[in-house]
Amino acid sequence: MSDLDSPTDPHSFSRPDQCRLIFLDLVWDIDFSKKVINGTAYIDLEKNSASITTAIFDINKLSIRRVFCKESGNNLEYEVGNPDEIFGSKLEVKLPNGSKLKLTIGIEYETSPESSALFWLSPLQTAGKQHPYLYSQCEPIHARSLVPCQDSPGVKFPYTAKVTVFKEFVVLMSALQQSSNVCRSNSSKMEFFFKQPVPIPSYLIAVVVGDLASRNIGPRSKVWSEREFLDKAAFEFSETEEMLKVAESLMGPYVWGQYDLVVLPPSFPYGGMENPCLTFVTPTLLVK
Repeated sequence: MSDLDSPTDPHSFSRPDQCRLIFLDLVWDIDFSKKVINGTAYIDLEKNSASITTAIFDINKLSIRRVFCKESGNNLEYEVGNPDEIFGSKLEVKLPNGSKLKLTIGIEYETSPESSALFWLSPLQTAGKQHPYLYSQCEPIHARSLVPCQDSPGVKFPYTAKVTVFKEFVVLMSALQQSSNVCRSNSSKMEFFFKQPVPIPSYLIAVVVGDLASRNIGPRSKVWSEREFLDKAAFEFSETEEMLKVAESLMGPYVWGQYDLVVLPPSFPYGGMENPCLTFVTPTLLVK
């Protein structure tokens, strides 16, 4: 059996049929100077039987620094398989002896500047020309270059995140922002906290970091953009609430809570990406 012979997804190394990711908690620090994210992924797992001794994840060009059991703090043995140009590598973690059916592990890691999920823009690639910018695009199988995960659309899970970045930046995610505050250990940085209670597949994890501003365009919607686009964006999407109400009349209640839009910089190469709570859109939609 080859590494990619998963019975549930031929594009994934993972075996959620044996041990499944059921919750993800991310702790990230954004490093624009190195074009990397340093982080820890706390992963809640559920084994389908007590005999399962390993958990398998997808990774792509991630530098794994440490894997540990959250409850005990003890390091766990792991093995990274040979890399495939398209699918990345298998990360196989040996679980603690006698572990319960549900347990939490932590994976400390760093992304690569060549991560296929992350787009690091220079100031000249933005409208404001003053600050760099970061956005992600995880569809279809790029989440594995952002976070160790079971990168298959059949594996859905809620997630939370704490993201740290320098004060001049704002962080957005495909989740509900809970709060933000000055980092206690470094007053030049801010911490942003997020929660996505609705289970989603890994390809819908999304992050945007930039010099962003927002404007309310409805009772449950904001539009975000660089300041140069904000007036046009607020005008263009001013009827968002009316559209949401029509959609709800046809399809039922909108379950995600917040429906925000973020207008990406001019170099954004896509028409849009419908991430939960935060739709990415191209500035070419702004016609005023």
